[in-house]
Amino acid sequence: MKTNNYLILSLLCLLQTAGAGDVDVAGGNHQTIVLTPENHVLSFGQDLHIGTDEGKDFIGGKLGRPIDSHVLPGKDPKSIVAQANYNPVPAKVQGLDGLSIARLAIGQNDAAAITTDGDVYVWGPNDHGQLGLGDETQRRSAIKVPFPADVKISAVDFGGAHMLALTTDGRVFSCGNNQNGQLGLGDEKPRLKPTLIEALKDVKIIQIAAGQNTHSLFLAENGTLYASGSNKSKEIGLGPEVPEGVNVATAVKAPVPFKFVAVGVKTSFAIDRDGNLWGAGDGSKAHFGFTTPDGKPDLKDLPTFTRLPNAPANLIAVGGGSRHVAVIDDQGAIYTWGIHATLSAQLGIGPPKVEPGMDELDGVTYSKPQLVALPEGRKATRLHVIANNVFVVTADQKVYGWGQTAHGRLGYGLKAVHSAVNANGRTLYHAHSPIEIPLTDDPSKIKLDP
Repeated sequence: MKTNNYLILSLLCLLQTAGAGDVDVAGGNHQTIVLTPENHVLSFGQDLHIGTDEGKDFIGGKLGRPIDSHVLPGKDPKSIVAQANYNPVPAKVQGLDGLSIARLAIGQNDAAAITTDGDVYVWGPNDHGQLGLGDETQRRSAIKVPFPADVKISAVDFGGAHMLALTTDGRVFSCGNNQNGQLGLGDEKPRLKPTLIEALKDVKIIQIAAGQNTHSLFLAENGTLYASGSNKSKEIGLGPEVPEGVNVATAVKAPVPFKFVAVGVKTSFAIDRDGNLWGAGDGSKAHFGFTTPDGKPDLKDLPTFTRLPNAPANLIAVGGGSRHVAVIDDQGAIYTWGIHATLSAQLGIGPPKVEPGMDELDGVTYSKPQLVALPEGRKATRLHVIANNVFVVTADQKVYGWGQTAHGRLGYGLKAVHSAVNANGRTLYHAHSPIEIPLTDDPSKIKLDP
């Protein structure tokens, strides 16, 4: 296939930079945020983190705005906890009016908006101090993080309960949960305020990636990958000589320099400068796409970063979920592989096959990359992958998503898109193919349950 150098350059620029007027999307564990062409940040899905006061209240803030009156089918319409659990109609995140937003970030529960001036506004449960505000108090609207006056932030990433922040000059700050040393600060003590990672102060970092309570990745301008946190599932690729992990940002041995990094559940991924995909970690969920000589999935672990030979060539972006991987190549095509579960259909390749004895988390395993068909041949430019969903931004500034619809996380009602009946006769709701995510808070334009 002939290489389109102009398209390659355009896609890379879109992946690495954003400004006011660009759309963006970030998906959390059960909630989603989008940046509209009008520079509004909208949220939808679950706001509930933990129910309190015998179900009369909740700790949340995941949506950064008031919950609405919808509840999941069969739930008490007067219950505030049930209302917090289901918010399919997009609405504006509070506290961001008048700001010029460049990019969004989200973790399992917490979220951030980065302005074009390099400021960071955050919201969420903050149960481990991951918002960097000096406390562990929930925030139900956006609030500015008090970084030092000379610090301007270009990117943020959240793990399960920790935050990484990349400055415009290549430094990294971290805060929140540090039980595995994922903050890279040389200990396992939590931090309630953003703290500079001293081990990286002499290195210019260009990309960050935060895992779910496990590990963190830091990519240097020269292509060297640094990691900190747990290696119990081999996820930071430091080999068997480091079975537990490291609490300080440490250079990972690799035979090639990298240009892009990402994390999955107990896994890590990196794209080298020739566009080849590498991986490390737990292979039990088919993240690495290996096959046995007879063509069956080979679910082996990778203790060090290893090239994944079945992955597509000429890649520019990758993301990993609980049981799947998604990539974008230099032509804007998107591919997925892993387990196409009946619960979530997260590969985006059509209705999942249901076989006798399959649990809802089970599904057909695809070790070879599957091409995802975006409507009207659209090209993907940006990618966000979370546990059971995939989101992409296209070259014409559309946002598409697929996977679970639970909690209204795709901006549609639970039953409004696709469904499958599992082997036990239970109906499961999801989007098994790409659907356009609404970039509006007009309720009349939102497709709710029939």
